[in-house]
Amino acid sequence: MVVVIGLAQQAHGKPTKVCGVPVSSLSLCLPSVKQPNPPSPSPQCCDVLKPIAQDTEKCLCSYATSPLLGRFGIDKGLFLALPKKCGLPDCPPN
Repeated sequence: MVVVIGLAQQAHGKPTKVCGVPVSSLSLCLPSVKQPNPPSPSPQCCDVLKPIAQDTEKCLCSYATSPLLGRFGIDKGLFLALPKKCGLPDCPPN
């Protein structure tokens, strides 16, 4: 998610979507996937993730193995736990 957000920030100003969700909306989840002391995901973050819940394994979770997570300060464990914290299907173990 955040990997895509970072890449989208480098885009040519065009609205970018990840898993069908605007990157700007996914940024609502950033505080919950960064250390230290990440807050629980906000209701707004979880609302953003709900439309992609059925496709979580194929789309959102596919970013969990990206080496860019660390580059953008994203904690992989927090990233993988985000769907469950929102009451959505877990990312499968890698």
